Amino acid sequence: MTTQEEEDSVFSHKIYKNDPILFNSYVGKDSKITMKDEDSHCGIVYTIDPVSDSVVLLQPKEAAKYNLKIISGHSIKSIEVISETDRNVPDLFLLSSTKVSQEKVTERKNTIKQLLLEKRFPIREEGDVLKIEDSVVIEPPYFPENCTCANSIIFNRIKSILTCINN
Repeated sequence: MTTQEEEDSVFSHKIYKNDPILFNSYVGKDSKITMKDEDSHCGIVYTIDPVSDSVVLLQPKEAAKYNLKIISGHSIKSIEVISETDRNVPDLFLLSSTKVSQEKVTERKNTIKQLLLEKRFPIREEGDVLKIEDSVVIEPPYFPENCTCANSIIFNRIKSILTCINN
């Protein structure tokens, strides 16, 4: 095998051949997706999965309400942008934010800090942020969704601890 053939065989999955800039250019645009069976779907492209080429399409239903349609990449023939105007796409998957009083936030912070110290985590405060070494950051109001960490094992452990605290 030549070097090019070897490289092509290693990178044969279509994800290595997709154009992420093209995919990103569809997001937030009114588009028409034509299927291989010649059926078509219109709506706002919410996102495109680069591995499966599946498209999440928002179809406006009524004021601030949408139907969500997931179109499998293998059945798509083409995507055509109908309007180049960027549409304001809502964040569909945000966790609902609950109002927490400053007193409860402070109480939760102290409880978490104490629990992590008891479990021998080297925790320190930087303003309102709790940090464990340089890998874990827990921001107010100190719920699992406010935790970030690059190491998935540590991340899951800390999130499970934060989930156990119910104040």
